[in-house]
Amino acid sequence: MLQINRSNLIIENNLIVVTLVILSVSITVLLVNYLLIGIAAIVISLLILLYGERFLIGLIIVSLLSIVSDFGSTIRLFVQIIDFSLLGFLFIKHYGLNIAEYPKVPKPILYFLVLYYFSMIITSILSQYFFAGVLMIGRQTIFFIITYIFYALIKELKDVKTYIIALIIIASILALGSIYDFILSGNKLIDLVFVGRYRATGFIANQSKTTAFFILTLPLVLTFAYSKIYEDKKYLLLSIAALLIIGLILIISRAAILSVVVSLLVISHQLNKKYFKKIAISTLIIILIFLLFDQLNEIVSTFFRIKTGLSQRDYFWALSYNIIKDNLMWGIGPGSYKYLEFNYVPVLLNSWPGHVIIDLNIATNGENGSHNIFLKFASDMGIPGIITIFYFMWIFLKISISNYKKTIYGDKRLFLTNLVISAALGSMFIRCIFDSIGILTYGIIVSDLPFWLMFSILIFFYQKPKEYFNSEETSGKVLL
Repeated sequence: MLQINRSNLIIENNLIVVTLVILSVSITVLLVNYLLIGIAAIVISLLILLYGERFLIGLIIVSLLSIVSDFGSTIRLFVQIIDFSLLGFLFIKHYGLNIAEYPKVPKPILYFLVLYYFSMIITSILSQYFFAGVLMIGRQTIFFIITYIFYALIKELKDVKTYIIALIIIASILALGSIYDFILSGNKLIDLVFVGRYRATGFIANQSKTTAFFILTLPLVLTFAYSKIYEDKKYLLLSIAALLIIGLILIISRAAILSVVVSLLVISHQLNKKYFKKIAISTLIIILIFLLFDQLNEIVSTFFRIKTGLSQRDYFWALSYNIIKDNLMWGIGPGSYKYLEFNYVPVLLNSWPGHVIIDLNIATNGENGSHNIFLKFASDMGIPGIITIFYFMWIFLKISISNYKKTIYGDKRLFLTNLVISAALGSMFIRCIFDSIGILTYGIIVSDLPFWLMFSILIFFYQKPKEYFNSEETSGKVLL
């Protein structure tokens, strides 16, 4: 009898969620007149009824990070309204309005938030463009609220699995988009090797946003594929890895490729030092071969655009350096970059690098284009900004090391998951030496949410005691 009542309760909860989905999407259909969306809503509602809340959460993640991209810009607002409404409903459903019951955030994260908001507020007050700073603070606050809700909805290992699979699905969608984009371009794969000029970005015009998904998921998929733990899924994982590698190649992002290689080296070093040495020696030999033979050297130089140097990044770095030099203590303030950028341009605006700077300003609506997260924080928020970003790196390292120590002698699946996620997130900081988006971009969802979803998983494990990783609750659980 108890089991029947429990089943009825689950069905009732799912029906409530389904009803909310249908109502929300129906409003969207009426407003934007998309018949296909209405049909999709019915199908999605049925799937939610069958598979429950986790399917809905995974769907929210996928839609937020793919449908609201450039491919779906016409319905972005409506998708976000629906997704945020559903997230709020799920949070209230689990925790109600009793703040005391809300999941706690680790103290190091709270200290970071205090420092970050202090830096944003004080530098906005001292800025020439105070309200631009207020806008950035507001956007960042909304983003952190969304991130906290996602973190609060991780209650057990099945939720971790949902987040990981959702991110892999998005990365696969983006890889397919790049392939589709490349096919439409009429180029051939051989052109990438000998010409190397076309970059198939797929559904998201900004290739740096796309590559973040590959950086975060490719090491995980590859590591799991070669792990005995997931041997039954090996060929599926290898197929997904091949798809992601093709997507990464088509985008031709040197920073992303470097980040993936570094994270894989870190992972292999921790799992099998002998294997790591073989990989390192093999990589070194391959590099030497390509350097010694002129024709091979030319292929690599063309593909990685070595002759183009830093692709005008040095001009953006020089621009940010000029800003920092004149505003060392407090920076120019969050959101002020677009108003003051052209006062510090290190080249003539009618030159080729000058046009690149102008085009990026237009494309990003004046977002800080430092192409380096440290220069970005320093130019926007001066010394407080630099302290903030380095403190955040230290917190990330602290959490990763703590999880490593707690999981290394626990369940192998959890150890592997924490290791790979830590390595992938760590490599994002390497990527952010060359591209400043992807970690803290004042709350741009498509840019930052992938990192924070993965980081939320690390925090979830960080909050658990060491005994948790050897308990019956975690023993033999599959996370993919």
